[in-house]
Amino acid sequence: MLYTQKLFICNITSWLSRRTRHIINVYCSTLTNGNLPKQQKENIDIREMEELIEIKTELPKMKKKNKAMEYIEKSISCDEEILDIIKKVNPDTSDIIQLLTDKNILLEKAQITKLLLIDKDTAAKYVSLIKNDLLKNTCYIAELNPGFGILTRELLKAGVPLIHLYENNLKLHDILKIICTKYPGKLKLIFNKYYTLFGNKKTFYIKNDIKKYQDNFQEIKSKNWEDETCMQIIGACDDINIFSFIIHNTIFRIGFMFYGRPVFYIAVSPSVWHNYNICNNLLTYTYTKVMFKLMFNFELLGTLNRKAFIPWPQKKQYKRNTSNLLAKQNYEQLYVIKLEPKADIYTQLSPKDWITFSYFVRHFMHTRRTRVIPALEKWVPDCGIKLIAKDYTIYTQFGDLTPTQILELFKEFKSWSDYKYSHFIDSMNNSVGAHNEFEFLK
Repeated sequence: MLYTQKLFICNITSWLSRRTRHIINVYCSTLTNGNLPKQQKENIDIREMEELIEIKTELPKMKKKNKAMEYIEKSISCDEEILDIIKKVNPDTSDIIQLLTDKNILLEKAQITKLLLIDKDTAAKYVSLIKNDLLKNTCYIAELNPGFGILTRELLKAGVPLIHLYENNLKLHDILKIICTKYPGKLKLIFNKYYTLFGNKKTFYIKNDIKKYQDNFQEIKSKNWEDETCMQIIGACDDINIFSFIIHNTIFRIGFMFYGRPVFYIAVSPSVWHNYNICNNLLTYTYTKVMFKLMFNFELLGTLNRKAFIPWPQKKQYKRNTSNLLAKQNYEQLYVIKLEPKADIYTQLSPKDWITFSYFVRHFMHTRRTRVIPALEKWVPDCGIKLIAKDYTIYTQFGDLTPTQILELFKEFKSWSDYKYSHFIDSMNNSVGAHNEFEFLK
């Protein structure tokens, strides 16, 4: 009897609004067996009330999940080829949809930035944005996290001769293997141990991890840095530190940069792009912006529908209107970015000098209001006269300088005879040398 009463109460909660919450108490009190002792009645009332509150709390989450599942199901059912492939792997497509909404698969802390494309029309638009530039050089095409191969098929239709698929989710390998058999000689499936090849730069402080990471690209033919790109990388990533990771690769010539210059075609959130490309004030003028602008050529190619990638982002509200506008963009769009290391960076500085320069920039851009002359005189006494001759004043701050001017300041600083004996060298070696980063260049 009590079980029937609970079911009845659960059914009515789905249509109860906030204004009628008091009705719950009425149903709890009228449905309780009147023959029970008073204390037992109160215990049952409290327990049922707690269950009702828990059910009402979970309802919004259930609706949100169902909405996401409906979108995924609709996207898959509209793509006859992928639907046919999924049914061959598992006739019950609901299992695949459940896989895509499984928090253990997509929403782990380590995998929160992994984005899977599930919409055919969006995949076609993505390819249309990059294909003219991509087809100029297809020496080694790498697609990161291909998922169901929806973008993969569009790339093949555009004329890409061979695609290397890097997917670490073994549950999706069965689907990708069928796609590989449908396009013989055009796809190569590679199991990627790392959750995403857009990894964490701390990985590279351990030499064994560096080797394992670079083994992912062992088939790439090495090229000189000044030559055309050795690799074309396509993917989507929602990590705010994605470009910091690529900058780190470039400075130390590891990971993606080990065999030469790659070119990236990446779908990222608007906030990630603005974080590196736009500087409105001293607070947003950081080390990464300086290195990003000096080391890379970049271009915004277009936008994609954010809902075509899973997991979906959460809506956020901020006090400032500008933050709300950016949050809305993050919820609705992804930016497709072309990113390529500059071919002439080693005409500016040697590989080892780029490591030294990166420490120089990081040290002074930590506090952009630091004045140039007093700061450098701590390392090279009486250098202020030389800097004044170069049009610096006692009031010039590091935040006043453009990235190019910071590079020229470093070259000037390095050209002084006292540079080799300055405290700067010891400071840098203690910081950089702690991780043996110079050994990466040997």
